[in-house]
Amino acid sequence: MIDDIRVGFVSALSSVKRGNKKTLIFIIFVLALIFMNLIFLPSFIGGISGMFTNFMKYPYGDIVIEPGGDNIYINNADNVLQKIRAVPDVKAATKRLDVGASIEYNQKVVGSTITGLLPSEEYEISNYPYIIKEGEFLGDLARDEIILGAMLVEGYFGSEIYDNLGGVRVGSLVNVTYSNNVERTYKVKGIMEGTFELVDLNALIHYKEIEDVFGLNESKATSVVVKLEEEGDSKEVKEKIISVGVKEPVFTSDEKSDAILRQAMQSIDMINVVSNLVSLIVGAALIFIIIYINTLNRRREIGILKAVGITPNSIRISYVFISMFYVIMGIFAGLILYFILMFYFMKNPVMFYETIRLTPEIQSGLIIKSIFRMLIMSVVAGFIPAWFVTRKSILEAIWGR
Repeated sequence: MIDDIRVGFVSALSSVKRGNKKTLIFIIFVLALIFMNLIFLPSFIGGISGMFTNFMKYPYGDIVIEPGGDNIYINNADNVLQKIRAVPDVKAATKRLDVGASIEYNQKVVGSTITGLLPSEEYEISNYPYIIKEGEFLGDLARDEIILGAMLVEGYFGSEIYDNLGGVRVGSLVNVTYSNNVERTYKVKGIMEGTFELVDLNALIHYKEIEDVFGLNESKATSVVVKLEEEGDSKEVKEKIISVGVKEPVFTSDEKSDAILRQAMQSIDMINVVSNLVSLIVGAALIFIIIYINTLNRRREIGILKAVGITPNSIRISYVFISMFYVIMGIFAGLILYFILMFYFMKNPVMFYETIRLTPEIQSGLIIKSIFRMLIMSVVAGFIPAWFVTRKSILEAIWGR
């Protein structure tokens, strides 16, 4: 068998050297495009997933704890916070209260979720303080002030799609009617723009204001949001949080993102699967046709080689080597094209609505998997046509029958 491989390799090397260089370049170029298609679209899909995961960190941080069962609130949230802050790798944690309300300005009314938060703690937890487009973020004593999401304000990103409050601006007074029919008037302290509905359709006020409106005398929260020292450790830290006695459900931001995006991503993933399958079939068909035509044109030569003692296995292996050479060169050229495109799109992200930037995500595991698939395809596509020709007898091959 080793002798067959050695002979097959020498025969393949000789065949490649004697081949038409222009045809070789064309084959490599087509295979490069096929390989690049296997990894290019998934890189953009990964970028979409990563983009939405980052958006989900506004309401959910790196890890979020939510009420369990039919409970509306996390009871004794301060005790939960104390446990979480003692967990290694936790950078910071805070509690929030989310409630439904309607906001009115100049006879325009919109429904919104209002989040009560502790302003000074948000600087370490979320990006809320850093996405204020007009005005300022809330202060620790700001009980009569509110931050509005950009989609609630006329003229901002997405406001033309949803009902908005018209020309409300920083310093305007808005009336808020909570779900328990309590009404309060707030001054607009700032307008935040995160270019995402979960952020820009909401409003922010002080945590203590929600407590007062709903008469929550104990330590309660609708969520406890956690920021980690290192983002990649979320699954491990989640297990540590559970192990210290936190009974409420614990989720990573990836899990929350997957739950919301799963249906949309499934459709995109199906497109990706079909695209990859078509690419592999086209690549296999290209190699198959090239090798098959090559073997048909060399039938007499193959018959003579068999007559002088070259085994059929050696001949088949030589064509497998030729097929692998084409594919390896195609992979190499495809990787060059891929990284050139990745570099370009990282410097020039795809823009949506002038504010959302989509940057592709390079996935080393995907690249390795695609290389493996291409190599398997090359072996199969090179072996089958060679097997068809070499199984003929010596006389049939020489006489071209």
